[in-house]
Amino acid sequence: MIKDIIIIGGGPAGYEAALYGARYGGNITLIEDHKIGGTCLNYGCIPTKTLIERGALYNKMMHASEMGIHNDHVELDYESMQNQKAKIISDLAKGIMGQLKKEKVNYVEGFAKVENNKTVSVTLNDGSTSRFLGDAIVLATGSKSIKPNIKGIENERILTSKDILEMKRLPVSITIVGGGVIGMEFASMLNHMGVNVSVVEYEKNILPTIDSSISKRLKSLCQQAGIDIHTGSKVIGFESLSSDMEEMEYKDGSKVNKGIRTVFIEKEKEVHIDSEYVLLSVGRMGVWDQETIENIGIAHNNRFIQVDTNYETSVDGIYAIGDVNGLSLLAHAAYNQGRQLMGYLLRNHDIHRPYIPSCIFTDPEIGSIGLSEEEAKEKDIKFKSQKTLYGASGKAMAMNATTGFIKSLISEEGKIIGLHILGAHSTDLIHYGIIAMEGGLTIHQLQDMVFAHPTLGELFSDHVHSYYTF
Repeated sequence: MIKDIIIIGGGPAGYEAALYGARYGGNITLIEDHKIGGTCLNYGCIPTKTLIERGALYNKMMHASEMGIHNDHVELDYESMQNQKAKIISDLAKGIMGQLKKEKVNYVEGFAKVENNKTVSVTLNDGSTSRFLGDAIVLATGSKSIKPNIKGIENERILTSKDILEMKRLPVSITIVGGGVIGMEFASMLNHMGVNVSVVEYEKNILPTIDSSISKRLKSLCQQAGIDIHTGSKVIGFESLSSDMEEMEYKDGSKVNKGIRTVFIEKEKEVHIDSEYVLLSVGRMGVWDQETIENIGIAHNNRFIQVDTNYETSVDGIYAIGDVNGLSLLAHAAYNQGRQLMGYLLRNHDIHRPYIPSCIFTDPEIGSIGLSEEEAKEKDIKFKSQKTLYGASGKAMAMNATTGFIKSLISEEGKIIGLHILGAHSTDLIHYGIIAMEGGLTIHQLQDMVFAHPTLGELFSDHVHSYYTF
């Protein structure tokens, strides 16, 4: 019988598992060597969305005359934004610690090393060592940015997303290497704040894992907004620039003539972009102690720890949840895995792999769940597809947010197998698709539902009614 559980890592997967493990009657020890909340709270989801929201508001105010509002002086105070971001992170961290204390989770600060499938040693912050015994050990150690083997990769002007979030002032210009989710979110945010942004992406489309109709439209919109995008381009090196670089000026009038050159191959030609900084965003890999992994024999594929359908590793009694297993590098997926694993270990619950939505906070936002059109065709699944434009919505018109569309894929049985939304508040609207897909609802059942008018949610109703041939 499992009772004592040791969880290593205090990010979304780890602290959610700790809370639910305690609620399910387990004796839980949670070990964290950095900050509670992990990457998501400290260097990912929360700080980025805080700055994205403020950048979007600044951009909206700069274009407020389109809605009959005139303001000749709009000033961006980045230092104040950073202070607000820090307070939000601090408040949320205090909230998590309060929950852990309430549930009587044994929270330990220190670096954990797994000795075997029952024992974990921890080097505490004061230098001393403690050992903990458990019936099960859970690895929830998160992920980190990948650093590819490219000439000049050690240049001090190459930053990670964490580095960008901790900058004291905005750069004049930046080249983002990698047009995936993180890269494009930063591209939108920094562009809104007045930074000159270029994106270099290896694949033929930005956001290559989502439905191409969405990624192609977003690329066009980003280019219209002034973001320089190069797809199908391979970065081959970075070079330092100093006095040869054209002088750039900050908003406060100070000047800079130091930067970095990004060299890449585009359409079989060598080209380059000069900028003050580079943001490297080419993927992530799991975080683990290599010596521990090898000594114990936990299987991995060099990027992520491999797990079975119950999140158990190749070593009995050791489990891996969240980013470290690579199943989904999303905080909400990590929360779910933490809850599921504790239900499985302490309540004998079956583990159900639910549909996981993807939310991308670009401008406009993207919400996506299920199969893309390309995936459905690759799997030889027959489907019908429709699009509904945001411009058809009275609420969208009132909001001056008519850019975007809803697209779905419907199976022969009349059920949604893919839903993709580009537009304002799409990261909220996508949850209609989750309920429909998890509930196995048919188009006819969805058509029987009444949505309030005028709302953006009504767009979903209009969309399902476009399938009148079922």
